[in-house]
Amino acid sequence: MAVLTIILSLFLSTVQAATGGQFCGKNLCVNAVVNGDSVTYQLVSPFAIDKLGWMAVGFGTKMSNAPMIITWPNSDGTITISQRESTDHSMPTVIANPSDTATLVAENTILSTNSTSIAFSYPLPNISLSAVPMIWAYSNAKPASSAVDAKIVQHAKMGAVTMDLTQSVSDLSVATDVTTTVIGTSTQTIVSLPTGVSSNGTSSEDTSLTDEENTIRTHGILMTVGFLLCLPLGIFIARFSRTVSFLKDKWFTAHWFVQFVVSGPIIVAGWFIGYNYVGDDHFQDSHTRAGLLLLLLYIAQMILGTIIHFFKPKRKPLPPLEPYYFAGEPSSSTRLQPMAEPSQTTSVLESYPPTLAAPSTTALVGKTKTPALPTHPSAKDTIVPAIKARPIQNYAHALLGLFIILLSVYNVHEGYGDEWLGEFGTYVYQVSFLRHLRAWWTVAIIVLPLVYIAGLFLLPRQWRQETNARRTMPTAGTGFQALSA
Repeated sequence: MAVLTIILSLFLSTVQAATGGQFCGKNLCVNAVVNGDSVTYQLVSPFAIDKLGWMAVGFGTKMSNAPMIITWPNSDGTITISQRESTDHSMPTVIANPSDTATLVAENTILSTNSTSIAFSYPLPNISLSAVPMIWAYSNAKPASSAVDAKIVQHAKMGAVTMDLTQSVSDLSVATDVTTTVIGTSTQTIVSLPTGVSSNGTSSEDTSLTDEENTIRTHGILMTVGFLLCLPLGIFIARFSRTVSFLKDKWFTAHWFVQFVVSGPIIVAGWFIGYNYVGDDHFQDSHTRAGLLLLLLYIAQMILGTIIHFFKPKRKPLPPLEPYYFAGEPSSSTRLQPMAEPSQTTSVLESYPPTLAAPSTTALVGKTKTPALPTHPSAKDTIVPAIKARPIQNYAHALLGLFIILLSVYNVHEGYGDEWLGEFGTYVYQVSFLRHLRAWWTVAIIVLPLVYIAGLFLLPRQWRQETNARRTMPTAGTGFQALSA
């Protein structure tokens, strides 16, 4: 009889074995076990309490109007479960009286030094259990408080999945890249904090980097050096050296060498390191999308620079400036015109060029005297011709270069701030490399604009040089002669 009882018990335990399912997103796994008319969901993160902000699942195919269960551990070891909804892609708000209630399952909720597991029970969905649409998300930024309606920061990663709850629990595989606790085996409680975590839930000690963190560290260094050191250097070479007499014929060689030969391999290598690290979850947030845009803009800039250099419009010569007399004060708005020949006997006022305002009679000593003329060429004669002669693609090249640098400043900040925090759960102050990167970024956003603005003061000199070069070009049959130095 005893043997029969044992056999019957084993048979019933096999027949009544729990069913459920599992899926893993980026830094978040969900284990689910069906228990009669409810399902126990266990959200598992590889981040400890001092690195995790919140994690959540929702029921639906998209964020809008999907009932969500958002959970987070608090610094005192308690757990908050907040049921929310959102009508669009904004911060979800608390549901006052949800039709289905999520209840914390304390025995399956574990806070440890290398992972966080939060479990809750939720009513069985009234759809096919073999295809339950769900969304997931997490953030490493902690909510404002432990209140269910506390303000939360936007997710670091998110995704959608269809979960099959008809599988045998024993057949579920455990992801190798996260620390998980199988539902039903834990007897730990949540009243004590993990060893090494302070009362405010954070740690001030420098953390040693894992292999994955070292990979992203390399990515960050290469992209920062490429976009915020090498590319600005190439820009400054072009800006400052083209007006220096002994460098103006060599500036382009140095410019393209730095922008293409030096910067190119650094940028491409750094970009592909980040791309390969992400795996299949490409371009899901602003940092990765901006990184793709930066690479495409860099390639477009190299192509545009090549077109500008090798397909230049033919420069047209300008007539040289005429000799003029020095009398009276200069007028920068007066355009110079050829003077009347000395042998002319007509009145000076009558023969004065129509484009030049007639001089005041006080500047004349009789009608045969020379009128007052400007002592210096005007900007209209020395600068405007160079501005007008420059093709539109040249200005586009300059503006695109500035936009690339500005976007790089934004994306480096996103990378060492929100992206690193969302990926690894550590703040800038906890990682020596991040602190140094932030220091360099701070220096860059101060120094780069100042140096660039200083270079803009050389533009008038550059334009005058370009105009003078066109005035000294051969102009057959014009009868004009250039001014002597």
